[in-house]
Amino acid sequence: MISIVIVNWNSGPLLEKCIRSLIQNAAGCEIIIVDNASTDSSLCFSDRIDSDLSILRNDRNIGFAAGNNLGWHSSKGDPVLFLNPDTECYPDSIKLLERTFTIDRMVCAAAGRLVDPSGKTQVKFNVRAFPGIGTVAAEMFFIDEIWPFKRWFLKHCTPDSEVAVDVEQPAAACFMITKRALESVGGFDEKFYPAWFEDVDLCRRILKQGGRILYQPRARFLHHGGCSLGTLSRQDFLEFFHTNQIRYFKKHHSRKTAGRVRRLIVLGLYLRSVLSLAYPLAPGASRAAAVKTFWKAARQIPSTGEIR
Repeated sequence: MISIVIVNWNSGPLLEKCIRSLIQNAAGCEIIIVDNASTDSSLCFSDRIDSDLSILRNDRNIGFAAGNNLGWHSSKGDPVLFLNPDTECYPDSIKLLERTFTIDRMVCAAAGRLVDPSGKTQVKFNVRAFPGIGTVAAEMFFIDEIWPFKRWFLKHCTPDSEVAVDVEQPAAACFMITKRALESVGGFDEKFYPAWFEDVDLCRRILKQGGRILYQPRARFLHHGGCSLGTLSRQDFLEFFHTNQIRYFKKHHSRKTAGRVRRLIVLGLYLRSVLSLAYPLAPGASRAAAVKTFWKAARQIPSTGEIR
């Protein structure tokens, strides 16, 4: 039996769509929802569902990593599929992911193809190589926008293949992994709070132990994207994301490298603050608010010594 773990935090009606797609296309799977103290109505549908759901309700937001750990520790099945609440499952996709493990006993995890509502593969989000200082610089100084076809950037893109291939870092929005692998690496690192880079860290630890992670493009999942992100302020997102980015580099590289990454991030945020004065903004957006957001976020990024 496959266990499916979904961490929910104010996902709105997307969670119900996700669950209904699983009931229709993933019969026989155990479905576990870990709710991180949602304040919206995202769980109200559960009374209308004619299917067994296991709902674990937290009295506070314990974060994505801790929520996933709680879910898989409570699960009965193996392997475990970590799925975002803003995804929907297509027919046979979960079975295709499970069959990926028969390729080699060293395959510890598998990820499916994430597509947007139009059916287009979410290339830059779906599969990436592990980040380095160069990729941080590219993102913070818009090099990836100006020169997107540079060879070192192309390795971040989703493999254009219908055959399962080895990858480094697939998105945790759809990530199946054996319990043996989870137990071996100790699950998600809960210091990556509330989200971001906990999946990169997990994949890095799996590969470090000699395990394989495969991308199975035939297993397709609709991914709406950004449902919980909309409940965070722009400044909070920037602080959480970049703090965890620095934490990742400190853990897997060195404090010196993390310090360099921090400087790139801070400079990039200051650059965005300046550019907000000159470049067009979204309709209704405040130029002064945008400047303040980037400026304040840059000043709030903790030092490498403060990050554990």
